[in-house]
Amino acid sequence: MTAEPTDSLPRSSDVLVLGGGVAGLAAALRLADGGARVRLVEASGRLGGVVKTLRHGGFVADVGPDVFLTRKPAAAELAERLGVETATPTGGALIQRRGGLYPLPAGLSGLVPGRLGPLLATPALPLAARLRAAAEPLVPARRDDADESLEAFAVRRFGRGAWDGLVEPLLGGLYGADHAISLRATLPHLHAAERAGGLVKLGAPAPSGGSPFARPVGGMDALVEALAHAVRERGVVVETGAPVAAVTARGARLADGAERRADAVLVALPAPAAAAVLADLDAALAAPLEQIPMGSVTAVVVGFPSDKLRVPDASGWLVPRAEGGSVQAVTMLSQKHAGTAPPGHDLARVFLRPSFDGDDQAAIEVALGHLRVHVPGPLLTHPRPGMHTLQPAWTAVQRWRDVQPRYTLGHPERLAALDAALERHPRLALAGASLRGVGLPDVVADAQAAADALLASLDR
Repeated sequence: MTAEPTDSLPRSSDVLVLGGGVAGLAAALRLADGGARVRLVEASGRLGGVVKTLRHGGFVADVGPDVFLTRKPAAAELAERLGVETATPTGGALIQRRGGLYPLPAGLSGLVPGRLGPLLATPALPLAARLRAAAEPLVPARRDDADESLEAFAVRRFGRGAWDGLVEPLLGGLYGADHAISLRATLPHLHAAERAGGLVKLGAPAPSGGSPFARPVGGMDALVEALAHAVRERGVVVETGAPVAAVTARGARLADGAERRADAVLVALPAPAAAAVLADLDAALAAPLEQIPMGSVTAVVVGFPSDKLRVPDASGWLVPRAEGGSVQAVTMLSQKHAGTAPPGHDLARVFLRPSFDGDDQAAIEVALGHLRVHVPGPLLTHPRPGMHTLQPAWTAVQRWRDVQPRYTLGHPERLAALDAALERHPRLALAGASLRGVGLPDVVADAQAAADALLASLDR
């Protein structure tokens, strides 16, 4: 950021983007299209952040997000613009109860059941929990504007049984429901709906049409590759393996001491990393970022021969915390996405809870132990004497350390503090999943908005 004031800066000004995840790449593309000269700096040796696809012997496994929501259009529009072909996933989701797997209630939109009949009929919840959830319209509405946690909101309106058996597993993987997650920061429409009328469930229109999700054909990394190609085609200089030590008044200083001069800087890093590089420039700007907790994720991939196995006819299943154990969710990638397993094989991805602290071999054993129950057959059951026991064709473990932001209570106030601090730095912008949405559509939209704000500042 240039320290000297100026009446006007041309669009050909230099902009430095820190972070080579989807947010940084989407912002770099927007800036380059706006006429800026852009340099993107990424600490690791690869682009894409948590979007990562592993391949082995015909298996294709996304070990970060494997879909994006199309009802929020930013990611879908970006994919279309880049010429990335997408496909709709198949199969419905299941939920575990007392070790069995049951379909989620029809008409579910987020945590809100839109139809009474499927809610009352679902075996996924005990009868008492179903009856309590169906009584939600009788619950008095809160009229004050105070924030509350997702758990407190769901228990108050739907009952403890619905939270434990349905809502927590639905939201736990995305938001980290083991924390006091802010309703206003994650599902503000429910916060507003209750204050407007009090009824947040019954009478709401059920989702219509097919799946609201899409995935690039061949793997999520197709979107990253298309973004990387597009930014380079527009002249963006991309540096990998270049960690940043600090944002300065004239750009940024790398960990090796090298300077990168720029008229403006866009920081698209996870909250802890963003706080670290901004601390010397403005401690008040770094402080709210330091207060955003981050969660870790462990994903175990298991490819196996499907002969004689009984694979559930579903895209996967969720495991409530109340069920116990270390498994949080299972995605049957070969059921959900075509072309993810070679002929005669299936592919599963098992997410473990953040509390799991074993090594990679222990993670694989936990995943296999869970699959033994729900995908029975000679591969995963304990062999009888004389039985030929098949072995997994492929296993892999992906650990993501401190990458999943938790929008805990106070998150809206932290964002307000960040916005107030950024007013002192018109040529500095922030973007990324730590701020205004953890899904790819929100990340893309936020990055594009941050880039537009910088371009407008440079024009002034």
